[in-house]
Amino acid sequence: MSGWLSRAKGAFGGREAEISPEPIEIACPCGRKVEATRRRDFQRVLCKNCGEPFFLLPLDVYPRPVMKVRKVKPPKPDLKTKSAAGSKSTSAKSDPQAATAPARPGIDLRKDLSVVGSRVLRQFTPLRLMVLSLLAVIGLTGWWQWTRAARSGAEFEFKTANDAGQVAIQKKDFVEAAQQFSRAANAVDLLRRHDVPAEQARQRFRQLTAINSQLNRSLIELLKAAKTRREQDAIAAVESEFTSLYAGHWIVLQSEVTPPSAPSNSGADRVWEQRVVFDGETLVLTGAMSIFAKVSATPPPPAAPDENAAPDAPPQTTITLNDLGQREVLFAAQVESLKWNAEQSAWVLTLRSSSGFLWTDYDLLLATGFQPDELRTEAQLRALLLEQGRWIGAIE
Repeated sequence: MSGWLSRAKGAFGGREAEISPEPIEIACPCGRKVEATRRRDFQRVLCKNCGEPFFLLPLDVYPRPVMKVRKVKPPKPDLKTKSAAGSKSTSAKSDPQAATAPARPGIDLRKDLSVVGSRVLRQFTPLRLMVLSLLAVIGLTGWWQWTRAARSGAEFEFKTANDAGQVAIQKKDFVEAAQQFSRAANAVDLLRRHDVPAEQARQRFRQLTAINSQLNRSLIELLKAAKTRREQDAIAAVESEFTSLYAGHWIVLQSEVTPPSAPSNSGADRVWEQRVVFDGETLVLTGAMSIFAKVSATPPPPAAPDENAAPDAPPQTTITLNDLGQREVLFAAQVESLKWNAEQSAWVLTLRSSSGFLWTDYDLLLATGFQPDELRTEAQLRALLLEQGRWIGAIE
């Protein structure tokens, strides 16, 4: 279709444009090709083999447009870019390693921190600061009111529970007394009190708990039964039976311990051990009793004579050290396990270390079945319990 512009001009100018013939081939369904020439008018062509008719369109005066590809010129480099590129090419030529390794972008941490800080500061607007201050004041006021109400309620709870516990002790109702002194101990724990009345409430709760859960068999009975079962080769049965029936029960003991050089509140465990022999069978009682760290080696100074005391009242007794430098103590602890030690040929009764405490109340001591005798008179027991109360801060 070359020369279409001249043909178009000729058509508009009133003369016919020169048209070159356009041969064409059409594929017939019969497999033959029909050859024809496209003309100015419509025409109908027949296949010479099968007679299939074909319809041909006339020639198109105007050719199809051709899309032109636009060439984009690269931007002209800046002078600074040229100089930087020149310096980079120079350095690349001088240093081959620099030419191969890409340059890392620099990080300005100070600038980044300043940007982050400015963003954070923009969040604290004056209105927001005012709202936060108001909420803080409201929260602190509510917390102070709640703490004040809780302390006031705890003070009232301590007074009422302590009085009710004293009444229950006088009635020998140790279960009710333990419940009341449990309330009193919880109240002073909430108040964080460590004065003498607070320590007395805690001490009475511990002693009443030991009375209500005391071991219902004596050590001699346990040792006698264990000896019989051991002779029957039933050591494992003795150990499991003791754990299931007696573990966690309380026992009140008297022993001699070596006091530290000075009373300590550090709570360091002091391993205690005592041997009991009955009918040829040995029982070793042991436990890490941290409460023994409060035992004092110095006896208290003698008290001044009381002018109001009765003339027949027994004189006050002072507990001193024995020849081995030991002091007598009365304490309670929970039993934990009973095991047979083949090396020592003895039964080992282990006490729970976290449960041990020094006894301080004489009347509650009598409720455990611990009675004065020729070796420990009532005066000696009272003096010992009084001194132990001073050691733990339960007596002034």
